Amino acid sequence: MSGEAARVLAAADHSAWNGRVVESTGAMLGLAHWDGTLYLDREAIIDPLHHLYAHAGETQSAATLIRYRESLATLLHEHAHFLGPTNATQEAAREAFVKPGSRQLEEGVTEAWAQDHLDAYIRHLGIDKAAPGITSIQAPGYYAAFVPAVRTLTTDLESRNNLAPGELLALLNRQTAAGQLPLLVALTYNSTRLPDLEPPDTPTRSRLESILRSGLAHLDNFEFAPPEAATASSLTTAHQLLDHLHQEIQSAESAYTFSPHLPAIPPPTHTAPAALPSPTHTALPSPTHVAAPSPTHADAPSPTHTAVPSPTHTALSGVAPPTHRPTPPSPTTPPPRAAVSHHPSTGTRPKRPTPNHLQPN
Repeated sequence: MSGEAARVLAAADHSAWNGRVVESTGAMLGLAHWDGTLYLDREAIIDPLHHLYAHAGETQSAATLIRYRESLATLLHEHAHFLGPTNATQEAAREAFVKPGSRQLEEGVTEAWAQDHLDAYIRHLGIDKAAPGITSIQAPGYYAAFVPAVRTLTTDLESRNNLAPGELLALLNRQTAAGQLPLLVALTYNSTRLPDLEPPDTPTRSRLESILRSGLAHLDNFEFAPPEAATASSLTTAHQLLDHLHQEIQSAESAYTFSPHLPAIPPPTHTAPAALPSPTHTALPSPTHVAAPSPTHADAPSPTHTAVPSPTHTALSGVAPPTHRPTPPSPTTPPPRAAVSHHPSTGTRPKRPTPNHLQPN
């Protein structure tokens, strides 16, 4: 039921969830496994949800409501990882996920979308009746190094493509890792004059993808910083990334624009001037450490398309990840969605210490 609610809220075609939920213990609150199984921490996620339904309709303290809310936020986050188009495969998503910038984008998109739709998810499941007051309580989110950058980037692209606020975030959330970067590249490119100026076989799209990947991958440097520092660094990186994209676009467009200061045409009695040289395309070198573009995805929305935003869309602020690097799962736990040694895998939510004032009553 919870997985179908997430799919409906996201308007996604498909969920890779196989219907299995496994209780787990360890450093992760939740994990969306590549095989479609959902792993949830017993103490932090399963037990609070059992308590919620065992005491349905009762008045609870703010601390208990926060525990309920964080459990549901993790549940929605993990289910969002399973979403994708009808023709998407976990194999393609897993292959794309290990490319630079993909994990940071997917976790940032998933967390931002889950934050914005948590209240709608709670109401869809009827939990606002089982836990009165739960929608009036706010709890901090995760991935402070990723979410602000993703919000800044998507807001800029929405503005330049005439998309409604939150529409691009929703589009990205309905994609797997195999489709997210190609969608960003397509919207970046289509928001310019380049589709009408340059031949289709030019390397501009590859350079734009390289800039996006290297900028997003840089967010890894702030993942385990304190929340305030991670948020500030994420925003700074996003603005630098947008500046780099705009500079690349201006450079590419200028290669097809004639200079306004052309020499005057001489009188007929003079020797006719030589033909003006054809414009040349000056290309910026791609960063050497960035992977090649991912496979082409479904067509991106037209820049002139305008959609009505979801009435449940809410922009939540303040994201707070763990303040320490989480310990990888023990060898007895299933492998994560992608094997990346220096950070948590996709589909995971690391634990953070629970302050004393948030302990259950």
